[in-house]
Amino acid sequence: MQIKKKVLKTAIPALIFAMGIASACFYFHFTSRESKQRSFSYTAFLNEVYDVIQQNYWQKISEKELNRLFYLATKKINPEFNKAEPKTREELNKNLSEVLADKTAEEKEKFAVFLADIVLKNLKPLGRSALYQEKDKKALVAKVENINPKTGKAEPTVLAKIISPNTAYIQIKRFSPSTFNEFCKATDSLEAKIKSRVNSLILDLRGNIGGSIDILPYFLGPFIGKDQYAYEFYHQGARVVFKTKTGWLNSLVRYKKVVVLIDGKTQSTAELMASVLKKYNVGVLIGERTRGWGTIERVFPLANCPDMNKKYYLFLVHSLALRDDNQPIEGRGVEPVVNIKSPNWQKELLAYFSSEDFVRDIERILEK
Repeated sequence: MQIKKKVLKTAIPALIFAMGIASACFYFHFTSRESKQRSFSYTAFLNEVYDVIQQNYWQKISEKELNRLFYLATKKINPEFNKAEPKTREELNKNLSEVLADKTAEEKEKFAVFLADIVLKNLKPLGRSALYQEKDKKALVAKVENINPKTGKAEPTVLAKIISPNTAYIQIKRFSPSTFNEFCKATDSLEAKIKSRVNSLILDLRGNIGGSIDILPYFLGPFIGKDQYAYEFYHQGARVVFKTKTGWLNSLVRYKKVVVLIDGKTQSTAELMASVLKKYNVGVLIGERTRGWGTIERVFPLANCPDMNKKYYLFLVHSLALRDDNQPIEGRGVEPVVNIKSPNWQKELLAYFSSEDFVRDIERILEK
């Protein structure tokens, strides 16, 4: 079925953030209450960070575990802090209030922000979650949308060409909200140039760092059909299933021989796509094991601000992507069907395609 060629104006990807505007903290003009109110805003900020983690982190985390993270982070910032590890959240809040009590407003803000960031960065996988300000969120959006910082414009993410009388080549450099449209245009452009002999396709995902995850249900439809169970995310003990939203693409039908190139720099959305294509036997995965970066992050705006002039967001690992064998991609990656580190990989590939010309085309691409 020919899919509609329309611009997919998808929302900012779930990979980036759940959109919202942080409500400003209120400033009280009553001098006698200022110190108490500002002190409360810092603890309210830390409590909101605590709640967002507990409710949205990919793994169920107990109060005991989260209390310990806050406790250890407090000791890291204030080595002289000598309180016992809190057994309850009430004890944790009491400790935090005592630490904040003797600090100036500037010191309180610095402490609260640093504490939240340390806690987030120590959630597993280490270093993936963090505390963001507005500039960090904007930088993330620009990265996913593949915006060139010099020009302020989105760079192309798809390259397509004919590399031999029999073989077409499509490289997907990364996944941005515009990549699916680019892909459809690229395959149509190839179809207009192709002669009848072209029946082989090399789909190159090497070096693809991922990007927009929301686009994948659209992207996989042309390869495996509409309403197919494509992949799953794991979140706090539950599996969330995603189905394809588009159908077959006429400009892909001609390709009877398909290979998908992957390497150690293929990560995130690109790994998940490779895993789904492997599961549905759409071509043969060739290359090396992918990076193993299988976390899905979201950005959560915070309502309680340690500074009324700043907005803060939690960049939090929300889910783990599962590969074709239902194991997390994180830390494992996706294994190729034919590993090019094998001395006889060409012979292995011939067993799938029985085409020396196609193998030579693949070798030439891999050598570049």
